[in-house]
Amino acid sequence: MFTAVSVLAANMAGVDKAYSIFASWLAWKRRGPANRVLFVLSLSLAAFVTLTFAWASLNPDPGNFARYFAFYWVWGLCAVGVLLGMAEYKTSPLRKGRERGHLFILLYIGALLIVTRALNMVLYAG
Repeated sequence: MFTAVSVLAANMAGVDKAYSIFASWLAWKRRGPANRVLFVLSLSLAAFVTLTFAWASLNPDPGNFARYFAFYWVWGLCAVGVLLGMAEYKTSPLRKGRERGHLFILLYIGALLIVTRALNMVLYAG
């Protein structure tokens, strides 16, 4: 029984290493309070828009103007996310240190802005 526990504990080193890589990539300890808020807001908006348009892609309703208008509004939230992402980028410790990943959120939201507009046009013929 102790052997199984020690094997499990030995395998946890890979998880700890992956967690430390992810934590260092986020640079959470080096971020200031304002940058943390901007990061969480931009990431939350990106997740919301992604999930909303994933649902719309699975459940299209062509010709439904109310849904088209609602998703146009959600697309506008993506534009707000771009603004928050730019503010996060400007205050980011990753940018100052020229570290990898400092443009990830901004690039993802920018691509999401383009893709969701195209999806809205295709799914609802707008």
